[in-house]
Amino acid sequence: MSTRGQVPDPTRRRVLAAAGVGAAAATSGCLGRLRSIFGWQIDGSVSLKIGTLPADTDPYALRIARQVKAWFSAAGINTQVVPTAEKELRQQVLLQHGFDVFVGRMPHAEPRPDTLYSLLHSTGVPSPGWQNPFGYANLGVDDLLETQRRTTGQERRNAVAAMQRSLARTQPFSIVGFPDDIRAVRTDRYANWENADLRSPLGYLALSRAEGEVETPGELRVVTTRGRTVGNLNPLAVEFRDRGPITDLLYDSLGRRYGENGGIEPWLATSWQFVENSETPRLDVQLRPNAVWHDGKSLTAEDVRFTYEFLADTSARDSDNVIPVPRYRGESSLVDEVRVLGDDRIEIAFTDCSRAVAMRALTVPILPAHVWRQRRNPATIGGVTVSDVVTEALVTDNTPPVGSGPLQFDGNPSGRLALTRFDDHFLHTGAQFDGPAWLQNGVAFDRLVVRVAVSELTAAGSVADGTVDAAVSPLGAKALPRIEDSDDAQKLVEQSPSFYFVGYNARRSPLTNPRFRNLLGRLIDKEYLVENVFEGHATPAASPLAGSDWLPTDLEWGDGDPMTPFYGSDGTLDEERVEKALETAGYQYDAGDVVKR
Repeated sequence: MSTRGQVPDPTRRRVLAAAGVGAAAATSGCLGRLRSIFGWQIDGSVSLKIGTLPADTDPYALRIARQVKAWFSAAGINTQVVPTAEKELRQQVLLQHGFDVFVGRMPHAEPRPDTLYSLLHSTGVPSPGWQNPFGYANLGVDDLLETQRRTTGQERRNAVAAMQRSLARTQPFSIVGFPDDIRAVRTDRYANWENADLRSPLGYLALSRAEGEVETPGELRVVTTRGRTVGNLNPLAVEFRDRGPITDLLYDSLGRRYGENGGIEPWLATSWQFVENSETPRLDVQLRPNAVWHDGKSLTAEDVRFTYEFLADTSARDSDNVIPVPRYRGESSLVDEVRVLGDDRIEIAFTDCSRAVAMRALTVPILPAHVWRQRRNPATIGGVTVSDVVTEALVTDNTPPVGSGPLQFDGNPSGRLALTRFDDHFLHTGAQFDGPAWLQNGVAFDRLVVRVAVSELTAAGSVADGTVDAAVSPLGAKALPRIEDSDDAQKLVEQSPSFYFVGYNARRSPLTNPRFRNLLGRLIDKEYLVENVFEGHATPAASPLAGSDWLPTDLEWGDGDPMTPFYGSDGTLDEERVEKALETAGYQYDAGDVVKR
């Protein structure tokens, strides 16, 4: 964009782009005066640091961050990209809230409205973990999040649609797009990969022995690029634990999603029914008889009661603080009380919510009280005790883990994790189970070994050379040639429900200003990122519920972003449009300087 009284120089724009600065870095001029608009420092400089993961940890995040930096810099914002190791980055973002902007992938995303409650409700602002890490506070959105919890039918749909529109305008984070999950598998030892959802623990249970293989269960060998998967087995860990299928194989929940259309059906419970004539939902739950933990102790209704109490508050009884488990805050906040009616029977009283939403609470991992009760003490991070926000329960490595799932811990030597069949699990004992037919015959393997690869290319190569049976963590597009060039490897591609985003810390000025965040959102060309970073293996989006039937038609992706269209085209910013946007936001130029009108 030109300075006042000058004409934009399109030749300069072309030269910068051709010089490799990048299409987004091809503008400057008066946009550089953006730093003087908000008056952060005496010298007027605007500075943002973008935190993200290194390239060997995430195939896309660093490339997105660098391109976003180019656009922000072209708009006059002094921007720096800081690649940071996974554990350190998540501590900065999720525990300390010490960031300006971060680029990453949303963990354990489900395209369901109530998953946004804990992610964005303002009550989560001071909490650690993925409970509103953006510090986003919008009372209107709070009301809509609460409305969708307690209503049904069209009233709920209207609230969900209005909530999505508000998020798209105020931009607590800018969605980049939903990537394709690319995985590599071999079919010489195990089959049915195409029907196995490897994002779910049930996907591993859906596998069968390949034709010609002996029927005796053997060893399933897989590889992941997520090293923390084998080093930390805490299902509650606040700083880096994503909702992952490996840990979920160790812990059972009352219900799992295997019903028609993703419905929640009994798992550790044998049955349940809602109590009629109750002001808020109440559920009578029958547990599986004779259930045991991996250490041989009996699993009882008291363990279930303890779990829900513990998820709501992990702090010690004499503590003045309430420290919930951020990862399951959305689910646990639905539960008001759990009553023990017998060794294998409980009643769950829910808060003011619909029955459909209440069912989400049945998917949390049930914990052994005799193990987790002793983890209520304040945690120490970096030598500092953080008693007001984190307990040992949220940071322990939890090794060895004690669960009740179909697999049990067998060791985690350097770079590997071994799990073996838990013979006392109901899937293996022949107990009555009304689940799908593909689960009736138990598990097709008796041992699962998870290895760690240093990169996606190494992971794909391990499948190609037969070292492992599958690469189970999503691979980037650059790994495709390694898979396609192998005669023995097969690729599996499906769109992920988890999206990449650019997140803003709304606790810090000027990111506290939704107009400023909206402006940043319009400096990001999502279609350009899809083509040039994801190499076409992603779908741009304007809502976290894109791809679901909850998306209103006015937020569907058409010729571009329907709510925050890019200020330019083909990755190149239009400086005149940016200048106009600044003026619309309440600023103008006076003798070459930007001032408040």
